[in-house]
Amino acid sequence: MKPMKVLLTGSTGFLGEYLLAELLERGHSVWALYRSESRKLDTIQYLNRVGLPRSSDSLHWVKGEVLEADKQWDNWRRNCDGLDEVDTLLHNAASTRLHMDASGEPLRTNLEGARAFRRLVDRHPMNAHLISTAYVCGFVQGRLIEEVNHPRGDFVNVYEESKWEAEQIWVGDATILRPSIIVGDSETGRCTAFGGWYILFQAAYLLDRLMNNTDDPDRLHLGINIPADASGAMNIITVDSLAKSVVRITENPANHKKIFHLSHPYPPTHQWTLNFICNRFNVGGFKLAGIGSPFTQPRNRIEQMVWRQMQAILSHFSNNPLFDRTNTDAAVPDLKPVPITEVLVNRLLDYAIACDWGHARR
Repeated sequence: MKPMKVLLTGSTGFLGEYLLAELLERGHSVWALYRSESRKLDTIQYLNRVGLPRSSDSLHWVKGEVLEADKQWDNWRRNCDGLDEVDTLLHNAASTRLHMDASGEPLRTNLEGARAFRRLVDRHPMNAHLISTAYVCGFVQGRLIEEVNHPRGDFVNVYEESKWEAEQIWVGDATILRPSIIVGDSETGRCTAFGGWYILFQAAYLLDRLMNNTDDPDRLHLGINIPADASGAMNIITVDSLAKSVVRITENPANHKKIFHLSHPYPPTHQWTLNFICNRFNVGGFKLAGIGSPFTQPRNRIEQMVWRQMQAILSHFSNNPLFDRTNTDAAVPDLKPVPITEVLVNRLLDYAIACDWGHARR
């Protein structure tokens, strides 16, 4: 394996920290692009806890804005030794907002950032690798999604659409790496972003706490229908497994400019997840009533809270693609995602609850 000289964007984000650590662990040199000094400090503290970097020459920090990459490149390389020698771009920076805000996010960062780095790579050639999402396939019911460039689909949210549009800028000229739903560290539960999959469990946790403060005896008989199929699944992958696969794939030139699904081959079904929730939080009376069935209207304060939370995550229940992993399994046959078990999910939730779903630092 030839050591890479990597420009990593989004280096202080949740996945970015793990990518940075994995690159350093495997002997690569990294120029880590960042915006916030406080986030940089948090990332340095994380690296120190895992004993990285091991060489003073392996990690270089580059302060700058993703959207200004092509315009600020000359300034960056004047201020950062060795940046001219970078031969690999790992573009991980992204806005994970699901809906458009007043500033234009997530399209602003995800699409315009891809364009800025495309212009930069045209000027300063590098092996380019783009972190996307497996859900660029759009709304799909139980169909196998191949590792190919998809036509525009019916997207569940703007985030997925922005990632699809970013892929179109790079397809054929960059490696496209498509993770499924990213969750915490398989060994520690560590996580710094508690959206998506975590929202469901946070709702159950809050429901448990709310009912503990009441005399309501009906916590096991809530009578709530969820318009989703029991056999559907939210495809999750732990952040440490994901980072290992990303780095291993980018190390091998034979993988470059291909598309990879970094998803779980055996994701937990909605029924498995619902059973887990009912057991962990001692609630009951939920039913997966099938796609298109009416959502039970709330009758009391507890059901109103459940209804609001379920509305927020219903898209995760209703979109059930199956992800082909042919390219991924051929590229990293020895790297299989850790099994999704009750022990693992309890570990992830214990960490989330201990840090108050990201509101308390750990």
